[in-house]
Amino acid sequence: MVDSTQATESEFVTAELVENSMTKTCVVVDPGSYEETDFGTRLTIKVNLDGKIKRYRPNKESALNLQALGKDTVDWVGKKVFFDTALRSGKKAVIATPDIPKTTEALVEDVPEGESVA
Repeated sequence: MVDSTQATESEFVTAELVENSMTKTCVVVDPGSYEETDFGTRLTIKVNLDGKIKRYRPNKESALNLQALGKDTVDWVGKKVFFDTALRSGKKAVIATPDIPKTTEALVEDVPEGESVA
């Protein structure tokens, strides 16, 4: 038996897809490329979201967030990214935030004064 659900889904990450996702987490699987669209040239990368390979075109806010992984999208491959939706210009948009573990220094700053880290 073949589940036909994927045949009815968009090949792109959409706000609806993110809202219906159990994990709202993906892994970047391809550094992507720039593609010509009706809205100009857009970066398009491939991600694995809930076991499905989808194309994702980050908006400006998400692209700035993802640059924390590096300016070269090759550095994004294999990294975990969290998706959420938010209203932007009156429309639901997918917002990507990279999963960046806190450094030891940041953890030390979070410890209340007088307590030890260990």
